[in-house]
Formats: sequence, structure tokens, C-alpha cells
Amino acid sequence: MARRVLAQGGEVILRDVADPTPGPGDVVVRPRYSVVSPGTERSIVRATRTSVAEAHEYPNAAYEWRPVRSTAVRGQTRMPAMPPTDAASLGYSLAGTVVEVGADVLDLRPGDRVACSGSQCAYHCDLVAVPRNLTVPVPASVSLEAAAHVTLGAVAIEALRRTSCVFGETVAVFGTGMLGLLIAQLAASAGVYVVALDTNTERLALATDLGAVATLSAVGDEELSRVRELTGGFGVDAVIVAAADPGSTLVNAAFDLLRPGGRVVALGDFGMSIDRKRFFAAQATFVPSVAYGPGRYDPVYEENNVDLPVNAVRWTENRNMAHFVRLLAEGRVDLAAMRAARVPFADAPRAYRALFEEESLLTAVLDFGD
Repeated sequence: MARRVLAQGGEVILRDVADPTPGPGDVVVRPRYSVVSPGTERSIVRATRTSVAEAHEYPNAAYEWRPVRSTAVRGQTRMPAMPPTDAASLGYSLAGTVVEVGADVLDLRPGDRVACSGSQCAYHCDLVAVPRNLTVPVPASVSLEAAAHVTLGAVAIEALRRTSCVFGETVAVFGTGMLGLLIAQLAASAGVYVVALDTNTERLALATDLGAVATLSAVGDEELSRVRELTGGFGVDAVIVAAADPGSTLVNAAFDLLRPGGRVVALGDFGMSIDRKRFFAAQATFVPSVAYGPGRYDPVYEENNVDLPVNAVRWTENRNMAHFVRLLAEGRVDLAAMRAARVPFADAPRAYRALFEEESLLTAVLDFGD
């Protein structure tokens, strides 16, 4: 039996579950570390106070997706494993050691070090079965604790890609939580200038240390003037809204910061009452950033391991994951600056209560031990 962390009735519990049975394209992994995303998981736990169904990432029990391929050929022989009906899953990012591989997996063997993504499979559990397309190898030069952040890294990479910014351009990042700080580092590494916005002065100072060229604690006339001065009078080339806002203040402020023809990338959870005048004045393009990249929420890609050809889709979610691990190996991403809290896996329920009381915590890591 394996132990799995779940949310039930507004609380976090540990439950014994059957060991996973791998499919032909699956990798069975014994995690060493699993990363907690306080903001996301706090929302899931709170949602279970009223409805488990609302807390699930896949709300449709039948797991139906909008078609992305023609229906002429059968392509979905496997679907994601159904979540429990009385509890919600927690966790989507881990790293550990391969225990077993399915018959169709050609490049991994028991004992290999890997990092895994996917809320439907890479949850907080001491034994998981993950499709190969949601698994990437981890070189010896990268610690498993760092590699366990692979999902957050892939999310940040995909958001930055969606800006279409190139060397020398400027991106504003609204929110300096874990994702915002990762985006700041990635952008700086790529030669893209970063302006960080937050009300938390400690996090803004950290953003500066990690590569931001300017920080804002508000968006008023003075701040707009600073941004235009920094960008030759034009405004930023793109804005990534990586913060939560129940209203629509952030999305409309993003239009004000943009140069004409710039992009706003939707990453966080915010209102969408768009001010038409500000939107049109910016001549803005507004795009979503969907999780870890192309392939996400596509069971043909994920559960059936049908890759998207590189000549058609250069950066899939798996290639984003692999690139994040490469950046870790090259020392281009500093996770130590985030000062993640390390928590023993067996103490997860008690630890979650403490973690959720600390609103300023960037991230935490569940430690499964040797």
C-alpha cells in the first residue's frame, strides 16, 4: 500500500491507497521530494469544505475534452485515472527514482532519477505511475529537491514563451510569488528586461536580486512614467498577470503599461471585466498561458504518450520540463533564494495547517526520506 495526501472537508489527510499499476507507457516512481504550491493547494483545500467536485482540476467526471484532432482514427485508448469521489488530489510536481517502467518505455530504467508533472498522476504519494510524456530524466548534477520544482518551472517557461518577447524587449510581471520570481529569472537569463509589480516589498527586493531591472508597488501616473522612461517612451512589450485579483484592476492596468501592439498573458486567477477604451488604446493581444505547455489536458499526448512532432510544435510540455531541468544544471535558476520550507511527508497534515497560516510562504517541499 502507498500513502497519499488528499484534501477532504477542508482538511488535509493521509490515506492508504493501492500501489499503482503501470500501463505500457508509464513510469513508476518513488518520490524523494514533492513540491507544495501553497496558493493553488490552499484554494483546493478550502473548496472541499463545500464541494469536492469543484476542487478537482478536471470538473467533468466523464473527462471529456474539446477535440483537438479529427475523429477519423481512434487515439484515446487510455484516459486519466479518476480521482477519488470523496476527496481532492493535492500535488503535481515531484522528483524521485524509477522503480519500474512499462513495456513501451525505451529510455528509462529502474534506478534512474526523474522529475514528473501532472495533477492526475504526480500527486503527493510515496509511489506514483506517471506517463512517459510527463516524465523527464534528471542528471546527476541536479539535486532531486531542485528538480522536484519541474512543474512550476515549466509553467513559468510557458508563460514567458507566450509573451513572444525576444532579446532586448521588456516584460512586466504582475505578482512576485513563486511563478513570478521564476519568470523574472528566466527572462533575465534570456536577455529580456523585467519589471516586477507587487505590494510585498520583501518579494520585490528578491525580484531585484533575481534580475528585475525595476519594481513597482502600484500602477499610477508616477509608475507609468517610470516604465515609459525605462522603455524609451513606448511601454513594455508584454505583461504577464501572475497574481490573483477577484476584480479586474490588474488586467486593465496591464493595458496601461503596454506599448501599442503589446501582449497580455493570462496566468493568474483574475477578473475579466475589460475596460474597452484601455484595451483598444493599447492595441493589445490578450492570450492565455495553459499550464505546462502544448499537450496539457490532451489524453492522447499525456496518457497515450503520442508526442507532438517538433517541426509542428517546438516546445511541448515535456520539452519545457526538460529545458527547466537543463537550466538548473547550468545554474541559470536559483531556487535557494526562495527558501522553501522542507516538511517530512509523514507530517503532511500537520504541516499543511502551519503552511496555510503563513500566507507569505513561497513554496514548500515534502520530504519522503531516503
